[in-house]
Amino acid sequence: MPANQQNTQVEATSYLLVMTATVTPAPQAGVRRADPVQRLEDYQRTLRFWLHYPHRVAANILLLENSGADLNSLRRIVETENSLEKSVEILSIPGNRIPDGLNYGYTEMELLDEGLTRSKLRQSTTHMVKTTGRLTFPALGRAIDLVRGPFELMVDCRKLGFPRRGYDASVQLFVCSHEFYDEHLRHARRFLNTTDVRLLEHLIYRQVIGSKGQPGIHLRFPCNIDPVGYSGFKAQSYRTTGQRLDQAVRGILRRVAPWYWY
Repeated sequence: MPANQQNTQVEATSYLLVMTATVTPAPQAGVRRADPVQRLEDYQRTLRFWLHYPHRVAANILLLENSGADLNSLRRIVETENSLEKSVEILSIPGNRIPDGLNYGYTEMELLDEGLTRSKLRQSTTHMVKTTGRLTFPALGRAIDLVRGPFELMVDCRKLGFPRRGYDASVQLFVCSHEFYDEHLRHARRFLNTTDVRLLEHLIYRQVIGSKGQPGIHLRFPCNIDPVGYSGFKAQSYRTTGQRLDQAVRGILRRVAPWYWY
């Protein structure tokens, strides 16, 4: 493909950055960072970050919340702090009841399915960036710029650490075309079960691995996109010494052994 045609296609790609949010987690969600006040502050901080993020990947923002919480403080931030005049939708879609035997992954996918259907911004964009709404990813723009040519999917697949076996996909952040989502991920929550596809990480991996090797499918990001914030399950910062060491190892392997999933 000629370089000028390739550049035109890349420039034609438009993004909808989707923040998934649950201000008040369900009792069986099993998260330690469960205080609604604390979690709302996380979402406020993250929304401010994306509003001021200068890259086109965050030009359109969709925040989806599923616990029925009061979102007026988030809407005020958009009204008063949106100096870059970004297009923003904030939608409340109550429905965070987790079916017996399953976990938060079911309600996360339910929220995405319903929220993307209702979104008006989705109609004017080509790709979505799914983010965990309490976390920021400062290197996201760099990763987008490193990808040459049009693409359908970018997600980090990884080998599970000992003693676990197999692989999964990181679900804090992934990027895909709207068409890819509709074909491979919409309604995928019905495949979650209590045995081999129990976690959302397992589900996403199973849904995307069949596309490995196809044009526009990237099962590794081109660079580290380390999260900033706190883990919901451990209530631990992603900037601890252990986390930084793990991130450094991944960064080295991306360069010297990009085929190796760690």
